[in-house]
Amino acid sequence: MPEVVWPCCNRGYANTGRHAECPDDPQVIARVRLAHYLQPIRGEVHLAINNGVSIAECTEYTQNRVPFWTGDDIGDMLADRGSNPLLRSYLWSYPAGIDWWVSLADQADPEIRKQTLRAAYQRPLTPTHLAGLWPDGPAIGGPGAATGLRKPSLP
Repeated sequence: MPEVVWPCCNRGYANTGRHAECPDDPQVIARVRLAHYLQPIRGEVHLAINNGVSIAECTEYTQNRVPFWTGDDIGDMLADRGSNPLLRSYLWSYPAGIDWWVSLADQADPEIRKQTLRAAYQRPLTPTHLAGLWPDGPAIGGPGAATGLRKPSLP
C-alpha cells in the first residue's frame, strides 16, 4: 500500500506522541495502552475483511476481543474498512504505525526518542526515515507475516 507510507508514520505518532513526550504520565500511558490494544485489533479485522473473511466472523472476533464496543461500533468499523480504497488505506495507517511509536517510547534510548520527535516535527517521516533514526525499532506495520483472526482460548 504505497499511499500509506507517510500517513502511517503520522497517524501512529498521533496516537502515541504524548507517550514519547511524557513517558511517566499515568493518564497518557493508560490512553496509549488502550489505543495500542485496540489498533492492532482494528488492523487484524481490516486485513481479514479485505481478504474475504465473512462479516459474521469478523464481528464475532471483534466482540470477543472488545466486548465494550456496540454492534453499531463494529458495523461502522467493518463498513469503513471494506469500502473506498483510499479510506481503507488511511484507516490502515493507524494500526500500522502505532506499534513503532509505542516501542520507541518504551524501548528506545532517550536520545533516540528526542532526535526522532525533533525529526517528526520538522517534516513528514516515512518508514525508511524512521528505520534510519532507530535501526533497532520494529518494522512499520508488523513483521509482514500472514494474519488470521485468532480464536480465543477456552478456559
